[in-house]
Amino acid sequence: MNAKILETENVTVSFEKLSRRASELKNCFYCGASLPAISGEHIFNSSWGGSYKDKNLICCQCNFSFSNSTDKAFIIYVQAVMNSWVFKGQRHQEVPKIVLENEYFLDQGAKLKLKQPLIEDEILPDESIKSRLTFNSKSEAKRWIEGDGMATWLGRLPLAEEQEKLKKIIIETQLDRTDAKPQPISYQLNLREQYRSTAHTILKCLGFFLPEWVQGDLTKPIREFARYDKGDWRTFAIETKELFPVAEEATRILGLGVHHNSVEVYWNSSTKIVVGVLTILNRLKRSVVIAQDYSGLDSILYVVEGTHGSKKPPISVFTEFAQKQFSLPLLSVQYFSSPNNIYQYFHDELQVLMGIYYPIDAMTARLIQKIEKNNKKNLKLDQVSLEEYLNLFLSFFLDLAKVASTSVDMTKARSKLIEYGFANLAHQHVGKLYTDPDVESLMTLAFERTVKDFHAEVLNAG
Repeated sequence: MNAKILETENVTVSFEKLSRRASELKNCFYCGASLPAISGEHIFNSSWGGSYKDKNLICCQCNFSFSNSTDKAFIIYVQAVMNSWVFKGQRHQEVPKIVLENEYFLDQGAKLKLKQPLIEDEILPDESIKSRLTFNSKSEAKRWIEGDGMATWLGRLPLAEEQEKLKKIIIETQLDRTDAKPQPISYQLNLREQYRSTAHTILKCLGFFLPEWVQGDLTKPIREFARYDKGDWRTFAIETKELFPVAEEATRILGLGVHHNSVEVYWNSSTKIVVGVLTILNRLKRSVVIAQDYSGLDSILYVVEGTHGSKKPPISVFTEFAQKQFSLPLLSVQYFSSPNNIYQYFHDELQVLMGIYYPIDAMTARLIQKIEKNNKKNLKLDQVSLEEYLNLFLSFFLDLAKVASTSVDMTKARSKLIEYGFANLAHQHVGKLYTDPDVESLMTLAFERTVKDFHAEVLNAG
């Protein structure tokens, strides 16, 4: 356990990288059954990409009790993120597909595809029939012609010349590439199970690094809520405004992005409560009250685990504030009130995530893939490769405008990208490797500033 001390005029702050201590738990912190268990329990849910298991947290029976509903509470969110960024959780054999209410589904990378070939017949004024055939690919269309599809559509075996004529039309047809966009989708908001899952994950993180905190009387109410569904979820569920958003700062500094899950626990003397904040795939936050009537030093525990299937244990940092003259306000807490307002709040959140952030996720993931492809092709920067990178960013803003249902002046966007970093790259960094930190930081800075301009409507046409 390594500790670092930082002293200011009024407060002393210590930072410690905590070691695993789950093996100190001799009994399941829910029911008291003996440990270790026969099978391990994920720290972060496997459906969110978590891969590390530990047998020293909870017993097999308690583990199994979460699998039917609680483990699935966030599936609508995580499948969308995994689909966009093309990665799968431990229990998925492949990247999740998003099945829509109409005749389409979203394949990996948020690519819009038909569940089956789409045939639309229109009766014209002269009583002739005009047909529109839609397929996912030309090869699928060819299989439909040569198989049973065309025969079923015609109600008879097609003539050879009919088949050849249709094949020729398909060969000459231009592909219509549909990018990610807001989509209607079926969902069910089970908020009770979402908050049980949140509490369960935070308790496991505490048990893994600070086992004394999951066995005392202070955490008994949240343990009984998570395991046995005792109590009203609204007595634990809160909305937090963190003055020290550790997860967001770690994401920015370490570049963790969607490929990680994290937990923050705040011990707060001014509010006399302990609050846990779960962040799933850097997209979804849920906060719960872990304990009431807290007295002690203000502290923060940050736990993070990647989603790359490494099966490595999560890492943590513990920060403690030794107060001298004032109480350090770590966060503000807001409980949810009326049931109607609660469900509207979460309904609106889901609509924003699925209708805006999800397609933007897909476009961002595609942009990164294209940049990585360019990186392999161009080992050193020159004027040609810089123009290619610039065009990749411009394509992103063009698609972003479509999703946001707004207009963007591409000349303005290009000018801002050049102003915020590309001019510097062209004048001072030509010949450097694309992996050079100065090159990466300038491209990132140019992109982030131009995105801010987009949201501020600086890039709007007209």
